[in-house]
Amino acid sequence: MSTVVVDPGHGGTTTVGGSSPNNATGPTGLLEKVLTLDVCRRVAAKARDMKVVLTRSTDTNLGLADRAGIAKANKANAFVSVHFNGWPSPDVQGTETYLHENGSNRSLALAKAIQAHVLGATGLSDRGVKRAAFAVLNPAQHDAATAACLVEISFLTQASEEARLKVPAYLDALADALLAGISEFLGQSSAAIEAAASERVESIPLSPGTEDAASVNFRR
Repeated sequence: MSTVVVDPGHGGTTTVGGSSPNNATGPTGLLEKVLTLDVCRRVAAKARDMKVVLTRSTDTNLGLADRAGIAKANKANAFVSVHFNGWPSPDVQGTETYLHENGSNRSLALAKAIQAHVLGATGLSDRGVKRAAFAVLNPAQHDAATAACLVEISFLTQASEEARLKVPAYLDALADALLAGISEFLGQSSAAIEAAASERVESIPLSPGTEDAASVNFRR
């Protein structure tokens, strides 16, 4: 049985090891850290035919290296860090998924599968699959065989999307999409993964210590 580590972004009340307690906040106060934990708990509860390990199950914070370390200790087949985006303008919206700038072909395959399925659930604009040096995805912190990606499901800072994110059925749909993406990746042959690796993926420069994609969205 495959092991998958799902990482609810943020948590707690203080910054720990580069991980901030919260990034995005909705117009009425809905917190990213609450949503990531909610969605990831739903993923764990719904999982079949795979072992799902959460990096956190309560409102606590873990350093970025510690989050990756959980995947390494479990020799995870896949690691998915779940986030919601934020931006000052409420007009910015979309779904995007990242792998590390040095990420493997397997990480690219995972990111593409997650992006496709989550995009299907959100129905938002496709902001694509990109490479960026997120510390939590750093291959040096993971087992060599682990595929790792970070998904920014949507922009919590848009009022209409925040309203949707308060609906349990929508949160269930997001959890189902994450599981479908993971399952698709786990079912891919090595040949299929290698064949798809030739596709060019945009590389986004990040400032040192950047944890979320919001800091680079002005480029889009």
